[in-house]
Amino acid sequence: MQIECIRVLLVEDDPGQVAVINTLLKRAHGVEFQLLIADRLSAGLECLTTGGMDIVLLDLSLPDSSGVNTFVKVRQAAPRMPIIVLTGTDDELLATELMRRGAQDYLFKGTIDGRLLVRAIRYSIFRMDSEEALEEQRRRHRLLMEGIPDVRIYFKDQKGRFLEVNQALARSHGLGDPQQAVGLTDYDLFASEYADQTARDEQEIMRTGQPILGKVERENGRDGTTSWALTTKMPLQDGNGRAVGVIGISRDITNLKSTEERLTTALEELTHSHEQLKETQLLLIQAEKLRSLGQMAASVAHEVRNPLAILHMGIECLDEFFFAGNETMTGVVKEMKGAVHRAEAIIRDMLDYSSARELELREVSVNGLVGQTLGFVRHELVKTKVRVTTQFAEGHCTCLLDAPKIEQVFINVFTNACHAMPGGGDLTVTTSERVIEIDDPEAEREDARGARFLRGDKVVTVEIRDSGSGIPEDKLDKLFDPFFTTKTSGNGTGLGLAVVKKIIDLHDGKISIANAEGGGARVTISLKSAPELQCNQTPCEVEKVLV
Repeated sequence: MQIECIRVLLVEDDPGQVAVINTLLKRAHGVEFQLLIADRLSAGLECLTTGGMDIVLLDLSLPDSSGVNTFVKVRQAAPRMPIIVLTGTDDELLATELMRRGAQDYLFKGTIDGRLLVRAIRYSIFRMDSEEALEEQRRRHRLLMEGIPDVRIYFKDQKGRFLEVNQALARSHGLGDPQQAVGLTDYDLFASEYADQTARDEQEIMRTGQPILGKVERENGRDGTTSWALTTKMPLQDGNGRAVGVIGISRDITNLKSTEERLTTALEELTHSHEQLKETQLLLIQAEKLRSLGQMAASVAHEVRNPLAILHMGIECLDEFFFAGNETMTGVVKEMKGAVHRAEAIIRDMLDYSSARELELREVSVNGLVGQTLGFVRHELVKTKVRVTTQFAEGHCTCLLDAPKIEQVFINVFTNACHAMPGGGDLTVTTSERVIEIDDPEAEREDARGARFLRGDKVVTVEIRDSGSGIPEDKLDKLFDPFFTTKTSGNGTGLGLAVVKKIIDLHDGKISIANAEGGGARVTISLKSAPELQCNQTPCEVEKVLV
Protein backbone atom coordinates (compact mmCIF):
# COMPACT_ATOMS: atom_id res chain seq x y z
CA MET A 1 0.00 0.00 0.00
CA GLN A 2 1.35 3.41 -0.94
CA ILE A 3 2.13 5.59 2.07
CA GLU A 4 0.99 9.21 2.01
CA CYS A 5 3.84 11.72 2.15
CA ILE A 6 3.29 15.19 3.61
CA ARG A 7 5.97 17.89 3.50
CA VAL A 8 5.86 20.14 6.58
CA LEU A 9 7.63 23.48 7.17
CA LEU A 10 8.06 24.04 10.91
CA VAL A 11 8.90 27.67 11.78
CA GLU A 12 9.98 27.36 15.44
CA ASP A 13 12.98 28.75 17.35
CA ASP A 14 12.61 26.52 20.44
CA PRO A 15 14.73 23.36 19.97
CA GLY A 16 12.70 21.51 22.58
CA GLN A 17 9.44 22.12 20.71
CA VAL A 18 11.14 21.15 17.47
CA ALA A 19 12.22 17.84 18.98
CA VAL A 20 8.76 17.14 20.37
CA ILE A 21 7.00 17.82 17.09
CA ASN A 22 9.56 15.82 15.13
CA THR A 23 9.05 12.85 17.48
CA LEU A 24 5.25 13.09 17.26
CA LEU A 25 5.30 13.15 13.47
CA LYS A 26 7.67 10.18 13.19
CA ARG A 27 5.31 8.05 15.30
CA ALA A 28 2.39 8.66 12.96
CA HIS A 29 0.96 5.55 11.23
CA GLY A 30 0.01 5.39 7.55
CA VAL A 31 1.66 8.68 6.67
CA GLU A 32 5.20 9.88 6.22
CA PHE A 33 6.10 13.44 7.20
CA GLN A 34 9.09 15.20 5.70
CA LEU A 35 9.98 17.96 8.18
CA LEU A 36 11.86 21.12 7.17
CA ILE A 37 12.79 23.41 10.09
CA ALA A 38 13.32 27.20 10.12
CA ASP A 39 14.18 29.02 13.37
CA ARG A 40 13.55 32.49 11.96
CA LEU A 41 10.67 34.00 10.06
CA SER A 42 13.05 35.15 7.36
CA ALA A 43 14.32 31.63 6.93
CA GLY A 44 10.81 30.30 6.76
CA LEU A 45 9.81 32.84 4.13
CA GLU A 46 12.84 31.89 2.08
CA CYS A 47 11.82 28.23 2.21
CA LEU A 48 8.35 29.15 1.04
CA THR A 49 9.72 30.92 -2.02
CA THR A 50 11.38 27.69 -3.18
CA GLY A 51 8.03 25.87 -2.93
CA GLY A 52 7.41 22.18 -2.37
CA MET A 53 5.67 22.48 1.02
CA ASP A 54 2.22 21.09 1.82
CA ILE A 55 1.64 22.86 5.17
CA VAL A 56 3.24 25.34 7.60
CA LEU A 57 3.40 24.90 11.38
CA LEU A 58 4.03 28.46 12.62
CA ASP A 59 5.13 29.75 16.03
CA LEU A 60 4.06 33.36 16.49
CA SER A 61 6.95 34.27 18.86
CA LEU A 62 10.13 34.29 16.79
CA PRO A 63 13.35 36.26 17.19
CA ASP A 64 12.63 38.38 14.12
CA SER A 65 8.81 38.61 14.36
CA SER A 66 5.99 38.08 16.84
CA GLY A 67 2.23 38.15 17.16
CA VAL A 68 -0.39 38.36 14.45
CA ASN A 69 2.04 40.17 12.18
CA THR A 70 4.07 36.96 11.89
CA PHE A 71 1.07 35.13 10.51
CA VAL A 72 0.22 37.99 8.14
CA LYS A 73 3.69 37.89 6.57
CA VAL A 74 3.56 34.13 6.02
CA ARG A 75 0.06 34.41 4.60
CA GLN A 76 1.17 37.06 2.15
CA ALA A 77 4.15 34.96 1.07
CA ALA A 78 2.04 31.81 0.56
CA PRO A 79 -1.65 32.77 0.28
CA ARG A 80 -2.74 29.28 -0.78
CA MET A 81 -0.73 27.40 1.84
CA PRO A 82 -2.56 25.88 4.86
CA ILE A 83 -1.15 27.30 8.12
CA ILE A 84 -1.48 25.87 11.63
CA VAL A 85 -0.55 28.33 14.37
CA LEU A 86 1.43 26.98 17.34
CA THR A 87 1.45 29.15 20.47
CA GLY A 88 2.28 28.86 24.11
CA THR A 89 -0.64 31.16 24.99
CA ASP A 90 -4.14 29.73 25.19
CA ASP A 91 -5.85 32.89 23.95
CA GLU A 92 -9.32 32.40 22.41
CA LEU A 93 -9.55 35.96 21.08
CA LEU A 94 -6.20 35.58 19.35
CA ALA A 95 -7.26 32.21 17.95
CA THR A 96 -10.49 33.72 16.58
CA GLU A 97 -8.62 36.59 14.92
CA LEU A 98 -6.11 34.25 13.30
CA MET A 99 -8.84 31.93 12.04
CA ARG A 100 -10.66 34.95 10.60
CA ARG A 101 -7.49 35.93 8.77
CA GLY A 102 -7.16 32.48 7.21
CA ALA A 103 -5.40 30.15 9.65
CA GLN A 104 -6.59 26.57 9.28
CA ASP A 105 -6.12 25.70 12.95
CA TYR A 106 -4.78 27.04 16.25
CA LEU A 107 -2.93 24.61 18.60
CA PHE A 108 -1.78 25.25 22.18
CA LYS A 109 1.69 23.78 22.59
CA GLY A 110 0.99 22.52 26.09
CA THR A 111 -1.80 20.18 24.93
CA ILE A 112 -0.44 18.84 21.64
CA ASP A 113 -0.23 15.07 21.22
CA GLY A 114 0.63 12.98 18.16
CA ARG A 115 -2.93 12.07 17.24
CA LEU A 116 -4.17 15.65 17.55
CA LEU A 117 -1.25 17.04 15.54
CA VAL A 118 -1.57 14.52 12.68
CA ARG A 119 -5.34 15.01 12.47
CA ALA A 120 -4.95 18.81 12.49
CA ILE A 121 -2.39 18.63 9.65
CA ARG A 122 -4.57 16.35 7.51
CA TYR A 123 -7.77 18.32 8.10
CA SER A 124 -6.02 21.61 7.41
CA ILE A 125 -4.73 20.38 4.05
CA PHE A 126 -8.19 18.99 3.20
CA ARG A 127 -9.96 22.21 4.23
CA MET A 128 -7.54 24.31 2.19
CA ASP A 129 -8.12 22.11 -0.85
CA SER A 130 -11.88 22.36 -0.32
CA GLU A 131 -11.72 26.13 0.11
CA GLU A 132 -9.68 26.44 -3.07
CA ALA A 133 -12.20 24.33 -4.97
CA LEU A 134 -15.05 26.39 -3.50
CA GLU A 135 -13.28 29.62 -4.38
CA GLU A 136 -12.81 28.36 -7.95
CA GLN A 137 -16.52 27.62 -8.13
CA ARG A 138 -17.28 31.10 -6.83
CA ARG A 139 -14.94 32.61 -9.40
CA ARG A 140 -16.67 30.73 -12.19
CA HIS A 141 -20.05 31.74 -10.80
CA ARG A 142 -19.00 35.41 -10.79
CA LEU A 143 -17.72 35.05 -14.35
CA LEU A 144 -21.04 33.51 -15.36
CA MET A 145 -23.14 36.12 -13.58
CA GLU A 146 -21.08 39.16 -14.51
CA GLY A 147 -19.04 38.31 -17.59
CA ILE A 148 -21.63 37.22 -20.19
CA PRO A 149 -23.19 40.39 -21.65
CA ASP A 150 -26.10 38.94 -23.68
CA VAL A 151 -27.36 36.04 -21.57
CA ARG A 152 -29.77 36.74 -18.71
CA ILE A 153 -29.42 34.40 -15.71
CA TYR A 154 -31.57 34.35 -12.59
CA PHE A 155 -32.55 32.28 -9.57
CA LYS A 156 -36.04 32.40 -8.04
CA ASP A 157 -37.63 30.99 -4.92
CA GLN A 158 -40.89 29.07 -4.72
CA LYS A 159 -42.92 32.29 -4.76
CA GLY A 160 -41.25 33.56 -7.91
CA ARG A 161 -39.09 36.13 -6.13
CA PHE A 162 -35.64 36.76 -7.55
CA LEU A 163 -32.88 35.44 -5.33
CA GLU A 164 -30.05 36.47 -7.64
CA VAL A 165 -29.75 37.91 -11.13
CA ASN A 166 -26.79 38.66 -13.35
CA GLN A 167 -25.70 41.99 -14.80
CA ALA A 168 -27.32 41.33 -18.19
CA LEU A 169 -30.78 40.85 -16.68
CA ALA A 170 -30.39 43.91 -14.44
CA ARG A 171 -29.39 46.05 -17.44
CA SER A 172 -32.31 44.77 -19.53
CA HIS A 173 -34.70 46.22 -16.91
CA GLY A 174 -32.80 49.44 -16.34
CA LEU A 175 -31.38 48.42 -12.94
CA GLY A 176 -27.93 49.72 -12.10
CA ASP A 177 -27.16 46.98 -9.56
CA PRO A 178 -28.29 43.32 -9.75
CA GLN A 179 -29.08 43.49 -6.02
CA GLN A 180 -31.94 45.86 -6.87
CA ALA A 181 -33.79 42.92 -8.44
CA VAL A 182 -33.57 40.70 -5.35
CA GLY A 183 -37.06 40.23 -3.87
CA LEU A 184 -38.86 41.43 -7.00
CA THR A 185 -41.11 39.20 -9.12
CA ASP A 186 -42.06 39.18 -12.80
CA TYR A 187 -45.14 41.22 -11.86
CA ASP A 188 -42.78 44.08 -10.97
CA LEU A 189 -41.02 43.92 -14.35
CA PHE A 190 -43.57 42.69 -16.93
CA ALA A 191 -47.24 43.08 -17.87
CA SER A 192 -49.57 40.91 -15.82
CA GLU A 193 -50.58 38.56 -18.66
CA TYR A 194 -46.94 37.62 -19.30
CA ALA A 195 -46.19 37.35 -15.57
CA ASP A 196 -49.21 35.03 -15.17
CA GLN A 197 -47.83 32.72 -17.87
CA THR A 198 -44.33 32.60 -16.36
CA ALA A 199 -45.80 31.87 -12.92
CA ARG A 200 -47.77 28.93 -14.33
CA ASP A 201 -44.69 27.60 -16.14
CA GLU A 202 -42.50 27.82 -13.05
CA GLN A 203 -45.04 26.16 -10.76
CA GLU A 204 -45.29 23.31 -13.27
CA ILE A 205 -41.49 22.98 -13.37
CA MET A 206 -41.32 22.72 -9.57
CA ARG A 207 -44.25 20.28 -9.49
CA THR A 208 -42.93 17.90 -12.14
CA GLY A 209 -39.20 18.50 -11.94
CA GLN A 210 -39.16 18.75 -15.74
CA PRO A 211 -37.33 21.68 -17.38
CA ILE A 212 -38.60 23.93 -20.16
CA LEU A 213 -36.02 23.98 -22.93
CA GLY A 214 -35.65 26.64 -25.62
CA LYS A 215 -39.09 28.21 -25.34
CA VAL A 216 -39.64 31.25 -27.56
CA GLU A 217 -41.52 33.81 -25.46
CA ARG A 218 -43.08 37.14 -26.26
CA GLU A 219 -42.24 39.42 -23.35
CA ASN A 220 -44.65 42.28 -22.71
CA GLY A 221 -43.19 45.04 -20.54
CA ARG A 222 -45.18 47.12 -18.09
CA ASP A 223 -44.46 50.15 -20.28
CA GLY A 224 -46.13 48.51 -23.29
CA THR A 225 -42.91 47.48 -25.04
CA THR A 226 -42.63 44.04 -26.61
CA SER A 227 -39.57 41.85 -27.01
CA TRP A 228 -38.81 38.21 -27.78
CA ALA A 229 -36.69 35.83 -25.71
CA LEU A 230 -35.40 32.27 -25.98
CA THR A 231 -35.79 30.83 -22.49
CA THR A 232 -34.71 27.68 -20.67
CA LYS A 233 -35.86 27.00 -17.10
CA MET A 234 -35.10 24.17 -14.68
CA PRO A 235 -35.88 23.37 -11.05
CA LEU A 236 -33.64 24.79 -8.31
CA GLN A 237 -33.14 21.94 -5.81
CA ASP A 238 -31.88 21.83 -2.23
CA GLY A 239 -29.48 19.24 -0.82
CA ASN A 240 -32.29 16.68 -0.55
CA GLY A 241 -33.31 17.05 -4.19
CA ARG A 242 -36.48 18.97 -3.32
CA ALA A 243 -37.47 21.77 -5.71
CA VAL A 244 -37.22 25.08 -3.86
CA GLY A 245 -37.27 27.43 -6.83
CA VAL A 246 -36.33 27.90 -10.47
CA ILE A 247 -33.14 28.63 -12.41
CA GLY A 248 -33.65 30.54 -15.65
CA ILE A 249 -31.46 31.40 -18.62
CA SER A 250 -32.74 33.59 -21.44
CA ARG A 251 -31.43 35.49 -24.43
CA ASP A 252 -33.06 38.44 -26.18
CA ILE A 253 -33.86 37.36 -29.75
CA THR A 254 -35.94 40.37 -30.78
CA ASN A 255 -33.61 41.26 -33.65
CA LEU A 256 -33.46 37.63 -34.73
CA LYS A 257 -37.26 37.42 -34.63
CA SER A 258 -37.59 40.59 -36.69
CA THR A 259 -35.15 39.20 -39.24
CA GLU A 260 -37.10 35.93 -39.32
CA GLU A 261 -40.36 37.79 -39.91
CA ARG A 262 -38.79 39.85 -42.70
CA LEU A 263 -37.41 36.68 -44.30
CA THR A 264 -40.79 34.98 -43.97
CA THR A 265 -42.51 37.96 -45.61
CA ALA A 266 -39.89 38.04 -48.35
CA LEU A 267 -40.34 34.31 -48.93
CA GLU A 268 -44.11 34.70 -49.13
CA GLU A 269 -43.73 37.56 -51.60
CA LEU A 270 -41.23 35.55 -53.62
CA THR A 271 -43.56 32.54 -53.63
CA HIS A 272 -46.47 34.75 -54.66
CA SER A 273 -44.38 36.33 -57.42
CA HIS A 274 -43.35 32.88 -58.59
CA GLU A 275 -46.96 31.72 -58.69
CA GLN A 276 -47.94 34.89 -60.57
CA LEU A 277 -45.13 34.30 -63.02
CA LYS A 278 -46.31 30.72 -63.58
CA GLU A 279 -49.87 31.93 -64.00
CA THR A 280 -48.78 34.61 -66.46
CA GLN A 281 -46.77 32.06 -68.39
CA LEU A 282 -49.78 29.73 -68.59
CA LEU A 283 -52.00 32.63 -69.64
CA LEU A 284 -49.59 33.59 -72.38
CA ILE A 285 -49.47 30.00 -73.62
CA GLN A 286 -53.26 29.79 -73.44
CA ALA A 287 -53.61 33.15 -75.21
CA GLU A 288 -51.43 31.94 -78.06
CA LYS A 289 -53.44 28.74 -78.31
CA LEU A 290 -56.69 30.68 -78.31
CA ARG A 291 -55.39 33.09 -80.96
CA SER A 292 -54.52 30.16 -83.20
CA LEU A 293 -57.83 28.52 -82.39
CA GLY A 294 -59.68 31.73 -83.24
CA GLN A 295 -57.99 31.98 -86.62
CA MET A 296 -58.78 28.35 -87.35
CA ALA A 297 -62.38 28.76 -86.16
CA ALA A 298 -62.96 31.75 -88.42
CA SER A 299 -61.51 29.91 -91.39
CA VAL A 300 -63.54 26.75 -90.74
CA ALA A 301 -66.73 28.72 -90.08
CA HIS A 302 -66.57 30.61 -93.35
CA GLU A 303 -65.79 27.42 -95.28
CA VAL A 304 -68.69 25.50 -93.73
CA ARG A 305 -71.30 28.26 -93.71
CA ASN A 306 -72.05 28.21 -97.43
CA PRO A 307 -72.53 24.41 -97.69
CA LEU A 308 -74.83 24.57 -94.67
CA ALA A 309 -76.95 27.26 -96.35
CA ILE A 310 -77.27 25.07 -99.44
CA LEU A 311 -78.23 22.05 -97.30
CA HIS A 312 -80.84 24.15 -95.51
CA MET A 313 -82.37 25.26 -98.80
CA GLY A 314 -82.37 21.69 -100.09
CA ILE A 315 -84.13 20.36 -97.01
CA GLU A 316 -86.77 23.11 -97.21
CA CYS A 317 -87.34 22.23 -100.86
CA LEU A 318 -87.71 18.51 -100.15
CA ASP A 319 -90.09 19.22 -97.29
CA GLU A 320 -92.28 21.48 -99.37
CA PHE A 321 -92.41 19.64 -102.73
CA PHE A 322 -91.72 15.98 -102.10
CA PHE A 323 -92.57 15.00 -98.51
CA ALA A 324 -95.67 17.05 -97.80
CA GLY A 325 -98.22 14.86 -96.03
CA ASN A 326 -95.68 12.05 -95.47
CA GLU A 327 -95.54 11.77 -91.71
CA THR A 328 -92.52 9.46 -91.69
CA MET A 329 -90.43 11.68 -93.93
CA THR A 330 -91.68 14.82 -92.16
CA GLY A 331 -90.06 13.49 -88.94
CA VAL A 332 -86.82 12.78 -90.78
CA VAL A 333 -86.81 16.24 -92.34
CA LYS A 334 -87.43 17.79 -88.93
CA GLU A 335 -84.40 15.99 -87.53
CA MET A 336 -82.34 17.11 -90.53
CA LYS A 337 -83.43 20.72 -89.95
CA GLY A 338 -82.48 20.46 -86.28
CA ALA A 339 -79.02 19.14 -87.17
CA VAL A 340 -78.46 22.00 -89.60
CA HIS A 341 -79.63 24.55 -87.02
CA ARG A 342 -77.22 23.07 -84.46
CA ALA A 343 -74.39 23.26 -86.98
CA GLU A 344 -75.30 26.88 -87.73
CA ALA A 345 -75.26 27.65 -83.98
CA ILE A 346 -71.78 26.18 -83.74
CA ILE A 347 -70.62 28.27 -86.70
CA ARG A 348 -72.18 31.40 -85.16
CA ASP A 349 -70.41 30.76 -81.82
CA MET A 350 -67.13 30.16 -83.62
CA LEU A 351 -67.49 33.44 -85.51
CA ASP A 352 -68.35 35.26 -82.28
CA TYR A 353 -65.30 33.76 -80.60
CA SER A 354 -62.96 34.77 -83.42
CA SER A 355 -64.52 38.20 -84.01
CA ALA A 356 -62.54 41.45 -83.84
CA ARG A 357 -61.58 42.85 -80.43
CA GLU A 358 -62.84 46.40 -81.02
CA LEU A 359 -65.59 47.57 -78.66
CA GLU A 360 -68.17 50.31 -79.13
CA LEU A 361 -68.21 51.68 -75.58
CA ARG A 362 -70.84 54.02 -74.19
CA GLU A 363 -72.29 54.77 -70.77
CA VAL A 364 -74.82 52.08 -69.98
CA SER A 365 -76.95 51.47 -66.90
CA VAL A 366 -76.12 47.95 -65.72
CA ASN A 367 -79.43 47.73 -63.84
CA GLY A 368 -81.33 48.65 -66.99
CA LEU A 369 -79.29 46.29 -69.15
CA VAL A 370 -79.92 43.36 -66.78
CA GLY A 371 -83.68 44.09 -66.68
CA GLN A 372 -83.81 44.40 -70.48
CA THR A 373 -81.95 41.10 -70.96
CA LEU A 374 -84.31 39.30 -68.56
CA GLY A 375 -87.09 40.39 -70.92
CA PHE A 376 -85.21 38.87 -73.86
CA VAL A 377 -85.15 35.44 -72.16
CA ARG A 378 -88.68 35.67 -70.77
CA HIS A 379 -89.88 32.86 -73.00
CA GLU A 380 -87.13 30.51 -71.73
CA LEU A 381 -87.90 31.48 -68.11
CA VAL A 382 -91.62 30.80 -68.54
CA LYS A 383 -91.00 27.52 -70.34
CA THR A 384 -88.72 26.20 -67.55
CA LYS A 385 -90.93 27.65 -64.76
CA VAL A 386 -88.07 29.65 -63.24
CA ARG A 387 -88.95 32.37 -60.70
CA VAL A 388 -86.80 35.49 -60.91
CA THR A 389 -85.85 37.71 -57.95
CA THR A 390 -83.93 40.93 -58.55
CA GLN A 391 -82.22 43.15 -56.02
CA PHE A 392 -80.72 46.17 -57.76
CA ALA A 393 -78.57 48.82 -56.10
CA GLU A 394 -80.16 52.28 -56.13
CA GLY A 395 -79.32 54.43 -59.11
CA HIS A 396 -78.18 53.25 -62.52
CA CYS A 397 -74.78 51.67 -61.76
CA THR A 398 -73.37 53.12 -64.97
CA CYS A 399 -70.42 51.53 -66.77
CA LEU A 400 -68.68 52.07 -70.11
CA LEU A 401 -69.87 49.01 -72.04
CA ASP A 402 -70.49 47.58 -75.48
CA ALA A 403 -74.17 46.95 -74.72
CA PRO A 404 -74.90 44.25 -77.35
CA LYS A 405 -71.90 42.22 -76.26
CA ILE A 406 -72.77 42.48 -72.54
CA GLU A 407 -76.35 41.53 -73.42
CA GLN A 408 -74.92 38.43 -75.06
CA VAL A 409 -73.08 37.68 -71.77
CA PHE A 410 -76.24 37.98 -69.67
CA ILE A 411 -78.36 36.00 -72.16
CA ASN A 412 -75.83 33.16 -72.07
CA VAL A 413 -75.66 33.12 -68.27
CA PHE A 414 -79.45 33.35 -67.81
CA THR A 415 -80.01 30.59 -70.39
CA ASN A 416 -77.47 28.32 -68.72
CA ALA A 417 -79.26 28.89 -65.40
CA CYS A 418 -82.57 27.84 -66.96
CA HIS A 419 -80.99 24.70 -68.39
CA ALA A 420 -79.63 23.91 -64.91
CA MET A 421 -83.21 23.98 -63.53
CA PRO A 422 -85.28 21.97 -66.06
CA GLY A 423 -87.99 21.33 -63.49
CA GLY A 424 -88.20 24.95 -62.35
CA GLY A 425 -86.42 26.86 -59.61
CA ASP A 426 -85.26 30.26 -58.43
CA LEU A 427 -82.98 32.70 -60.22
CA THR A 428 -81.68 35.59 -58.10
CA VAL A 429 -79.96 38.58 -59.73
CA THR A 430 -78.23 41.16 -57.51
CA THR A 431 -76.30 44.31 -58.45
CA SER A 432 -74.04 46.34 -56.18
CA GLU A 433 -71.21 48.88 -56.33
CA ARG A 434 -68.21 49.26 -54.06
CA VAL A 435 -64.74 50.77 -53.89
CA ILE A 436 -61.82 48.32 -54.08
CA GLU A 437 -59.71 48.30 -50.90
CA ILE A 438 -56.12 47.10 -50.61
CA ASP A 439 -57.14 43.79 -48.97
CA ASP A 440 -60.09 43.20 -51.31
CA PRO A 441 -59.84 39.81 -53.08
CA GLU A 442 -60.79 41.62 -56.31
CA ALA A 443 -57.60 43.74 -56.08
CA GLU A 444 -55.20 41.90 -58.37
CA ARG A 445 -51.68 42.54 -59.53
CA GLU A 446 -50.99 42.67 -63.22
CA ASP A 447 -51.74 39.51 -65.14
CA ALA A 448 -51.08 38.72 -68.78
CA ARG A 449 -53.60 41.41 -69.86
CA GLY A 450 -52.43 44.08 -67.39
CA ALA A 451 -53.90 45.26 -64.10
CA ARG A 452 -57.58 44.59 -63.56
CA PHE A 453 -58.87 46.29 -60.42
CA LEU A 454 -56.66 48.55 -58.33
CA ARG A 455 -57.14 50.12 -54.95
CA GLY A 456 -59.65 52.98 -55.23
CA ASP A 457 -61.42 51.65 -58.35
CA LYS A 458 -65.22 51.70 -58.23
CA VAL A 459 -66.65 48.41 -59.42
CA VAL A 460 -70.18 47.29 -60.29
CA THR A 461 -70.83 43.64 -59.47
CA VAL A 462 -73.65 41.51 -60.86
CA GLU A 463 -74.28 38.24 -59.04
CA ILE A 464 -76.50 35.62 -60.68
CA ARG A 465 -77.48 32.64 -58.56
CA ASP A 466 -79.62 29.65 -59.47
CA SER A 467 -81.08 26.84 -57.37
CA GLY A 468 -79.99 24.04 -59.66
CA SER A 469 -77.76 21.08 -58.89
CA GLY A 470 -74.51 23.03 -59.13
CA ILE A 471 -71.36 22.14 -61.04
CA PRO A 472 -69.06 19.17 -60.31
CA GLU A 473 -65.93 20.43 -58.54
CA ASP A 474 -63.62 18.81 -61.07
CA LYS A 475 -65.35 20.74 -63.88
CA LEU A 476 -65.16 24.26 -62.41
CA ASP A 477 -61.66 25.01 -63.70
CA LYS A 478 -62.59 24.01 -67.28
CA LEU A 479 -65.80 26.01 -67.74
CA PHE A 480 -64.17 28.75 -69.82
CA ASP A 481 -62.16 26.37 -72.00
CA PRO A 482 -63.32 26.43 -75.65
CA PHE A 483 -65.55 23.47 -76.64
CA PHE A 484 -65.91 22.30 -73.03
CA THR A 485 -69.51 21.80 -71.89
CA THR A 486 -71.35 20.08 -69.04
CA LYS A 487 -74.47 19.65 -71.16
CA THR A 488 -75.49 16.50 -72.95
CA SER A 489 -74.53 15.96 -76.58
CA GLY A 490 -76.49 18.20 -78.94
CA ASN A 491 -77.44 20.70 -76.21
CA GLY A 492 -74.38 22.92 -76.25
CA THR A 493 -71.37 23.80 -78.36
CA GLY A 494 -68.97 24.51 -75.50
CA LEU A 495 -68.17 27.97 -76.87
CA GLY A 496 -70.79 29.99 -74.94
CA LEU A 497 -68.81 30.62 -71.76
CA ALA A 498 -65.55 30.95 -73.69
CA VAL A 499 -67.19 33.81 -75.64
CA VAL A 500 -68.58 35.27 -72.38
CA LYS A 501 -65.11 35.22 -70.83
CA LYS A 502 -63.61 36.90 -73.86
CA ILE A 503 -66.21 39.68 -73.80
CA ILE A 504 -65.66 40.35 -70.09
CA ASP A 505 -61.87 40.34 -70.63
CA LEU A 506 -62.29 42.91 -73.42
CA HIS A 507 -64.08 45.13 -70.89
CA ASP A 508 -61.20 44.70 -68.39
CA GLY A 509 -63.67 42.98 -66.09
CA LYS A 510 -63.75 39.75 -64.20
CA ILE A 511 -66.08 36.75 -64.20
CA SER A 512 -66.06 33.79 -61.84
CA ILE A 513 -68.31 30.75 -61.44
CA ALA A 514 -68.61 28.78 -58.21
CA ASN A 515 -71.02 26.55 -56.40
CA ALA A 516 -73.17 28.53 -53.98
CA GLU A 517 -73.66 27.60 -50.36
CA GLY A 518 -76.90 25.71 -50.00
CA GLY A 519 -76.86 24.46 -53.59
CA GLY A 520 -76.87 25.82 -57.09
CA ALA A 521 -74.29 27.84 -58.98
CA ARG A 522 -73.22 31.45 -58.55
CA VAL A 523 -71.87 33.61 -61.40
CA THR A 524 -70.17 36.85 -60.37
CA ILE A 525 -69.40 39.52 -62.99
CA SER A 526 -67.44 42.63 -62.01
CA LEU A 527 -67.04 45.70 -64.26
CA LYS A 528 -65.42 49.10 -63.67
CA SER A 529 -67.88 51.91 -63.04
CA ALA A 530 -68.04 54.86 -65.42
CA PRO A 531 -65.75 57.70 -64.20
CA GLU A 532 -68.48 60.23 -63.39
CA LEU A 533 -71.84 58.56 -62.77
CA GLN A 534 -71.82 56.25 -59.75
CA CYS A 535 -74.79 54.57 -58.16
CA ASN A 536 -75.74 54.80 -54.51
CA GLN A 537 -74.56 51.77 -52.53
CA THR A 538 -77.66 51.72 -50.33
CA PRO A 539 -79.51 48.50 -51.17
CA CYS A 540 -83.09 48.79 -52.34
CA GLU A 541 -85.94 46.53 -51.35
CA VAL A 542 -85.98 43.05 -52.87
CA GLU A 543 -88.33 42.91 -55.85
CA LYS A 544 -89.77 39.55 -56.82
CA VAL A 545 -90.94 39.01 -60.41
CA LEU A 546 -92.71 35.81 -61.47
CA VAL A 547 -92.31 35.04 -65.15
